[in-house]
Order: sequence, then C-alpha cells, then structure tokens
Amino acid sequence: MRALLLLLPVAALALSACEDRDPMQVQERDNAFSAEPYFADERAMRPTVRGTVPQEWHRQQASFIVSQSPDAGWVARPPMPLTRQLLHEGRGHFETWCAPCHGLLADGRSVVGKNMQLRPAPALFGPLHRSHPALSASQFDGGSPEPDGGTTAASAGWGALPHPPGFYYSVITEGYGLMPSYASELKPSERWAVVAYLRALAYSQAAPVSAAPPAIRASLQEQGSPGGGP
Repeated sequence: MRALLLLLPVAALALSACEDRDPMQVQERDNAFSAEPYFADERAMRPTVRGTVPQEWHRQQASFIVSQSPDAGWVARPPMPLTRQLLHEGRGHFETWCAPCHGLLADGRSVVGKNMQLRPAPALFGPLHRSHPALSASQFDGGSPEPDGGTTAASAGWGALPHPPGFYYSVITEGYGLMPSYASELKPSERWAVVAYLRALAYSQAAPVSAAPPAIRASLQEQGSPGGGP
C-alpha cells in the first residue's frame, strides 16, 4: 500500500515532464513582420506581385454589388428570388447579428441598446424610426422623424420599409455610425436574406388581418375577440 502511495507522486511528476509533441503547436513558423533570412529582402510577409490586382473579393461580391444611380437612387429589389427558404435564412442571421442591438422586432428595443451610452441602436422602421437623406451610407448621420409618424409599414411591398433594399444592404456591408461592417460575418447572399426578412418583419407589424391566409386569419380574429388571448 505504501509502495502504491509513493508511486502516485512519481507518476504525476513523470506526466508533468512529458513534452507536448503536437506538431501544430511546435512546428516552426514565421510571425507577421518577422525577419526571414531565406528571402532576399529578409521579410517573412511577402509583398504583392507587382502589376497585379487582387480579385477574390470582387468575384465574391460582383453579382451583389449595390451601386447608386446619378440621382442617388438605391437598388430597389434584391438580385435573387424571394422564397420562404430565403426568409428563414434571413431570420436566423437577423436574430444572430442584428437583434442583439436593434431588437427582435427591429424596433430598437433591446438590452444591449439600453446600455449604449453614446447612441442607442435605432429602430429600423415604425414610429421610432428616424429617416435619412438620400446619400451614400457612409455619409449618413442624424436624421429627422418620419413625416407620417413612421406608419408606412402598412404597405405590402418594399414600401413596408422606409428605405430601399439597397440602403440596408449597403449599411450591413459598409457599416454605419457606431455600427461596424458585417461583410466578414455575412456573405453577400446572406446580407440580402437579412434585408428580405426585414421587409417581411416590417410588414408583419402593421399588416391588416385580411392579409393573412384564411386559416391563420380565423385564429387571429379569435385571439382578438373579447374572449381571446392577447
């Protein structure tokens, strides 16, 4: 028994002395801006090839680029068909990346937004939304209240949103004010999916009961009756 008790500390010391042989951790590598004698200029970070232009970003973004017309008009429709699958995908991305600040209903009401000291995240539509002039996303700041109190969300089309779809896509891509760019987190198609869901979300907050399918309409009318739920 005593021999076994002595063996345990010895085994613990032997294990602690073992060297980690994971090749991914111990292999030689060059750090950024470090010297590398194998190159003539002794720089580990290799310069770009002279006379060339990187194309990877352009090839990924080209079919989704949002450009403005001379009269500062934004792209009016996403460059992809609107499907239920697209809306489901957009909802997932919106609730992951956008809702923490803008709220699940995009009304600017969230725990994170309440604790923003410099400027709370704005409502993206509705009576709390503040409109912007028709300039590029990088030039926006401030804004003024909607002239109609922000009640334009009753429109069934893209008019459910106070800005054209291209504006929202550009803000997600470039960032706006205190909001950073989400271009590295969301692919171009995913950004458009967020915009598509945002349109459906805006319309859902002010749509009449008559716009719902018959089966759902009956359920909504029952909830709205005196004996129904909230």
